[in-house]
Amino acid sequence: MKPMPRLVKDFVRRAPVCRVATVQPNGKPYVGPVCHVFDGTFVYIDVAPNGKTATGVKENGRITLTIDDYYQNWRRLKGVIIEARAHQARGEAKKKAWRMIRRKFPQSVKAEWDPRLTLVLKIEDWSEWGVIG
Repeated sequence: MKPMPRLVKDFVRRAPVCRVATVQPNGKPYVGPVCHVFDGTFVYIDVAPNGKTATGVKENGRITLTIDDYYQNWRRLKGVIIEARAHQARGEAKKKAWRMIRRKFPQSVKAEWDPRLTLVLKIEDWSEWGVIG
């Protein structure tokens, strides 16, 4: 995998939400919005353990994220697509993910957002548009 430039890492880190795509056991694609955190190497998400995202991840572990900014002026469009392998976060990885989630999304405490199925996403490939120059 090519190294991810700092501008791309910062864009991914700052984004409040991404769209997560998986393939269901019956072959149907599924896309849903998810709040994520990024430590510069791994992306972490938390999903409903019996939801469609979790079902797709359990089927094959492959996941694609789209993180983008939309503008009416299409010259300003920017985004990143990340292809990754998802694994359940456990132990220190899960604690780290939740420290980051609480810091990025302080409203999660008030909303009583507690860990469900926390996933660590190992990036295998990425592409971007409009983020770098």
